[in-house]
Order: sequence, then structure tokens, then C-alpha cells
Amino acid sequence: MKQIRLLKSELRRLERNQEREKSVANLEYLKNVLLQFIFLRSGSEKQALLPVIHTMLQLSPEEKSKLAAIAQGKAMPVHSATDWQYNKMCLCLSCEMGEIS
Repeated sequence: MKQIRLLKSELRRLERNQEREKSVANLEYLKNVLLQFIFLRSGSEKQALLPVIHTMLQLSPEEKSKLAAIAQGKAMPVHSATDWQYNKMCLCLSCEMGEIS
């Protein structure tokens, strides 16, 4: 009995490790898809990435339509002044461009 419990425990550990490896691979894939989406110009190539992004991120219908509008070039992402992450990113980009000293 002890050996069976030990083997089951080892099997569960190996299964968890396998799931972690899948998760890392999925993150790398998601990163690559998002980078392509960001750097492509609006158009069919950008729109072709939408189903992948929708599936991986489980977007709400509202998020899907906003992202589709951005992919078509019909809308730009809008951020509130209190969105500190967006503002922080803008500041960093400005610094890199030499606009803020």
C-alpha cells in the first residue's frame, strides 16, 4: 500500500510538472501573438490574430469588439488619466524618445 501511495504521489507530481510546462509554452506563444498584433498595421493580418487572442485570453464580448475595432484601425485604445499602468508606459516611451529629461 505504501508503494502504491508513493507511486500515485509521484504520478501527480509529474502531471503537475507537465501542466506547468504547457503553461510556459502557452505564455511564450501568447507573447509572440500579442507582439505581432501590436506591431502589425491595421488590416487582415491583424484581424487574423483576433481569434487566437480571444481564445487565449477569454475576452468578454465588449473586449472582443474593442479589439476588433483597433485591428480594423477604427478605434484607438482609450485610457483614463487614472490608468497608472498606461501613464507609466507612456512616460517610459517618452523618456526613451528623449522627450522627458
